[in-house]
Amino acid sequence: MPRLTRVAALVVIAWASSPATAQFELPPSKLPKKFLALADVQLEVVPASAKWGETVTVKLTIDLKPGAEGYTYPFFPKDPGQDSKNTLVLPPPGDLIFIGPLSDPPGLKEKQRDGAPEGVMDQYYDKSVTWQFKAVVSPKATPGKKTLALSKTVLQVCKEQCIRATGDQLPTAAFEVQDGASDRVNPADLAAALDILLGRTKLTPAAPGEISQGNTEPRQPAGSGTNGPPPAAVAPMPPPASSGEGGRKPAKPIEVYTADLQAIQAQLHQTNASEGGSGKAEPDLGSFVLTAAAWGLISLITPCVFPMIPITVSIFLKHAHGSFRERIKLATIYCLTIVAVLGVSAFALLKFMAWLAAHPVTNLALAALFLVMALSLFGLYELTLPSFLSRRLQAKQARGGVVGTIFGALAFTVISFTCVAPFLGGFAGISAADSARTSLIELPSAREIAGGLAFATAFAAPFFVLALVPSLMRALPKSGGWLDSVKVVMGFLELAAAMKFLRTAELRIFPTPQYFTYELVLGGWVAISLACGLYLLNLYRLPHDEDRPHIGVVRLLFALLFLGLAAYLLPATFRGADGKLQRPAGAVYAWVEAFLLPEPEAWGTDLKTALEKAKQTNKPVFVDFTGVTCTNCKYNEQSIFPQTTIREQLAKFERVQLYTDEVPAAAYVSDPGLAARKEEAAANARFQVEVFKDGALPLYAVLLPTADGQVKVVGVYDEGKINNPDRFAAWLQAMLDTAKSKP
Repeated sequence: MPRLTRVAALVVIAWASSPATAQFELPPSKLPKKFLALADVQLEVVPASAKWGETVTVKLTIDLKPGAEGYTYPFFPKDPGQDSKNTLVLPPPGDLIFIGPLSDPPGLKEKQRDGAPEGVMDQYYDKSVTWQFKAVVSPKATPGKKTLALSKTVLQVCKEQCIRATGDQLPTAAFEVQDGASDRVNPADLAAALDILLGRTKLTPAAPGEISQGNTEPRQPAGSGTNGPPPAAVAPMPPPASSGEGGRKPAKPIEVYTADLQAIQAQLHQTNASEGGSGKAEPDLGSFVLTAAAWGLISLITPCVFPMIPITVSIFLKHAHGSFRERIKLATIYCLTIVAVLGVSAFALLKFMAWLAAHPVTNLALAALFLVMALSLFGLYELTLPSFLSRRLQAKQARGGVVGTIFGALAFTVISFTCVAPFLGGFAGISAADSARTSLIELPSAREIAGGLAFATAFAAPFFVLALVPSLMRALPKSGGWLDSVKVVMGFLELAAAMKFLRTAELRIFPTPQYFTYELVLGGWVAISLACGLYLLNLYRLPHDEDRPHIGVVRLLFALLFLGLAAYLLPATFRGADGKLQRPAGAVYAWVEAFLLPEPEAWGTDLKTALEKAKQTNKPVFVDFTGVTCTNCKYNEQSIFPQTTIREQLAKFERVQLYTDEVPAAAYVSDPGLAARKEEAAANARFQVEVFKDGALPLYAVLLPTADGQVKVVGVYDEGKINNPDRFAAWLQAMLDTAKSKP
């Protein structure tokens, strides 16, 4: 039978068996402004009018603008492991049937891959580039005007950062299918198209590194592929980002990512949320209240508060006119006012700290506040109430009685906030890591109410006790130069806190910190510790200091403490031969490192990918719910996970990190933008709360995909911060044993 007759027969079979053709109706292209500053994109079908069976060329052009110094990447780099590349997803057979193999045009350049061994190169284009793809007009195409859209293709152009354009932002191409037979049918191309249409071959890229030369590639031999519908995605996907080896993932539309999590949630089999392990332990309320009270008492030994204790009690004694009953009444009103004002502040911080600590505006405001207070404590200026408000408060206080006492307590609370704020904020920040609060509109918990009241009550208690027993004031140390030293030390601490808040804010604003990097802030802390130690040794004085030829023993010990801390932290600002920052041993550096939020190790961040790989490797999945600004998370990840026993245990899992505040830009092949990364984190947070009924960070769970398509919750670890590494290692082993025993 002549070849054209065989082709005609195949056409008849294809006509009868192929599904109805989908039409592409997409909105006009909307390339991002930053993308357009570097390049434009064109999509066209040549010729724009063709009959069924004819071959057309689809041209996709990234037109890099002269002088903009932009560049882009290939679809099919020589090294399939190259993370930075464009992603091509051609439509499945419809009005057009794409034939291959597919490849990149010439003009590729190479550069050393960042962080890779010498000689490992990435390919890129620094000039305008046009990809040409062959397609055959389908025998099922109806006559008329058509639209071609690459609705799932992702392009990127880069300069200092990479800007992505997704399918709905790319331009479409118009073409027309003419009616009637054609005398320009290429039999080889038509046969290749029909082989794809019938599922005998599939659209594949050329061999890695092969480039096209005018679209003269030979077609895939008929019958060499596998049966089944051809896949829509033709670009090789990046390695699965689940193993903890630094794999990165392409960004998904938030609707797709959310649907993936919902599908996993529907598959979860939870006979017991902590099956094989134990549920998350409830925080110890008694210990929490005692901790809150301790922070309140520590706040009293500050230069803004301590000198006011005897002065305030003296006022009680004066206005009571010798009456014990009146003295108790005034002291009670004074203390209750402080408890009310300071308790509300403490309660609000405890309630909202987890949210506030992650918000960049809050961190910038706190950095500015602590910087202003630090400069005041150093003696550059004095923070006081506005004169009109100070006069009114003094006038009210001078009246005595209940009203005067209330206004006196209000004035004292506001003025003392300069010194109290660091302790109140420090307590709220530490306790927020253990809080399970997931919403700002939830009713207050007993834990938050008790913590706020405990802090404020402990702060106010000495005023009441001394009012009862005034003779105890003789036992208090006298105010003097030592309080000036305390004030300066607090100024150094607040300056260190300001640098930390600036780092946190930059982490939430920019994909990669450029100014307040981990090394810079740690170096700043070294300098602050050194300056504080030298100050305590009396090597220099500040404006409000008294001349003291000698220093006391306690002052000497604190000086040595700060100087020792500077020497201890200094090596951590330098990199070793492996290019990594050195890590001093010990719990002190572990906490400093966690508090300053170091850049995380690259784990996978897609739960669906991790579960799919777990099916192939027959491993359970270790899920780490974490956060960019979570101190306890960083402590565990930097100081506990690298320990030999635990590292070996974790290697037996597929590992995935689900960020609930903001997914780092480094988790993606190309940064999808801050808004997209926050949306994905919000989806992770909802998934955590809906599945595990717990919004606290960190949370560790082990999942296991089963043969029947379900996903079992093997266990949930019962702590956030890991206090006992051996116990955590034993839990990991128990999870592995339990996973092996499950059908």
